[in-house]
Amino acid sequence: MKRKLLSAVLAASMLALTACGGAGQTQESETSAVQESVTEATQTNASEESKEEGGDIASRDTLNIALADEIVSLDPAYSYDNLTNQVVNQITQGLLYFDYSGQLQPQLCSSWEAKDATTYVYQIRDDVNFSDGTPMTMEDVLFSLNRHMDEEVASYLAWMYANVESIEQTGDWELTVHLSTPDAAWQYAFATTAGHIISKAYYEAHADQFGQPGVGVVGTGPYVLDSWTTGSEIKLKYNENYWDSEQEPQFKNIDFKIITDANTQATALANGQADYMFDPPTEMLDTIRQSEDMDVTEVDGWTVLWMAMNCQSGPFSDVNVRKAVAYALDKDALYEGVLTENGSYAKNGMPFSSALYGSEADSWNAYAETAVDEKNDLEKAKEYMAQSGYPDGFDCSLYINQDSIYNSIAVYVQAALSEIGINVTIETKSGDEMSNIQFGSTRDYDLAIVRWTADYPDVSGQLYPLFHSSNIAEGGGNTSCYSNEEVDRLLEEEVASIDVKERTALMQEALTIIANDTPMIGFDYPFKRVAMNKNLTGFEANASITWNFFAKDLKTK
Repeated sequence: MKRKLLSAVLAASMLALTACGGAGQTQESETSAVQESVTEATQTNASEESKEEGGDIASRDTLNIALADEIVSLDPAYSYDNLTNQVVNQITQGLLYFDYSGQLQPQLCSSWEAKDATTYVYQIRDDVNFSDGTPMTMEDVLFSLNRHMDEEVASYLAWMYANVESIEQTGDWELTVHLSTPDAAWQYAFATTAGHIISKAYYEAHADQFGQPGVGVVGTGPYVLDSWTTGSEIKLKYNENYWDSEQEPQFKNIDFKIITDANTQATALANGQADYMFDPPTEMLDTIRQSEDMDVTEVDGWTVLWMAMNCQSGPFSDVNVRKAVAYALDKDALYEGVLTENGSYAKNGMPFSSALYGSEADSWNAYAETAVDEKNDLEKAKEYMAQSGYPDGFDCSLYINQDSIYNSIAVYVQAALSEIGINVTIETKSGDEMSNIQFGSTRDYDLAIVRWTADYPDVSGQLYPLFHSSNIAEGGGNTSCYSNEEVDRLLEEEVASIDVKERTALMQEALTIIANDTPMIGFDYPFKRVAMNKNLTGFEANASITWNFFAKDLKTK
């Protein structure tokens, strides 16, 4: 019955997607000249004309990048998603960065070391200038880092600093971080936007609009903001004061084109109007791959696509309701019918892929074989609904972004939950609206389909931010608003341990409790996928792409 339901729902999904996409396209057409021009090219089938407009990439000084939605901010404190980071990573830089193999490398620091389990020392470069020509000072570095711990800032990266006791200058160009307890994840923090450095003077002069259009930020990266037309495009130009003369980019300008419609994105890539896109629309991959100018590459990532159920209030605070939802969904059929091309299967409800297993792969593989996985049992779903405080069902809303995959999942969820008396209204939100839902201070929603990508190659990068109760606060990634004291204790113990086997055992114990509490439904592990002009080189798809897409590295072959 479930597979027949899925087949019927997929047909309805396509109709809903058309309606949804149409509304989104109309709204964008009022603000996006870029999207209008690309859509017009599609309608007139002017592929040759589009190629002429794009021109031979080797002769251009502008790199055109397609973004699927608006970004949140240019402020690194709120740069915590795959769209926003693509822009911010060109303007501001971190003390460290991840190379393509996921290893830590120095950037704004020349070296670093862990003196002991709670003391990290960083030697800061003394030859770095900001884009306004002023030198980067230790005062700027200390200000930028400590800002993430300011509750009024509500940085999306604040959780990474949970165990930081102090950050202080201990030499002319030396920085020391003291942790209150050992933290296995701390070593990675400065390779994310949690370690990006901004000009303190520029921030203080523009605090009210910092990171927004017309103001932007002053950082140390190879590019600066040229213009930002909301809903249309973000233009960057070369930073004439860039401090690293050995890393001068070939492309002196970057034009980020905001294109929300999947068909239009594919046309832009195929016709040469976009040279690069992270996470191109799955349903358009064949179209993109048929282009003579584009390559599509993919790798396993550190990402999970999932549905959060708000455990904090409303019907989904009832564990019996959450279990009813889990059993009502045939995730196997959903994966086979919708998600096969999107990523790898979320085996037995594991909220992270094998790409994060690391040295404990054997232990995690064994655990995954018997992990709790509530799914595909309508009778059991009905039993749990009968035991809940809502035996007659209820109405609720499901928030999604404009991605067609999300829409297809949502339409299936809507149909499946109607079988147990839950009436779901699907509400499509813009990228910045979904970011506010996922990380905002007001967790006022029932259901939300979201992604989470671990920030570093460690299982803790998935479990701690998604399930520790401290991350229900603004900026935290606990979108399910899940709280369990025993889980908190176990996660705190694992992150404070330096014994890999002990950490693994603690995380598995926590994960079993989490699975039985059912705060989320995991669907799949999306691939990290890149569409890029075949004539470009210098960058490769990798699991760390959220943090290490640097346009300065791109060159023509």
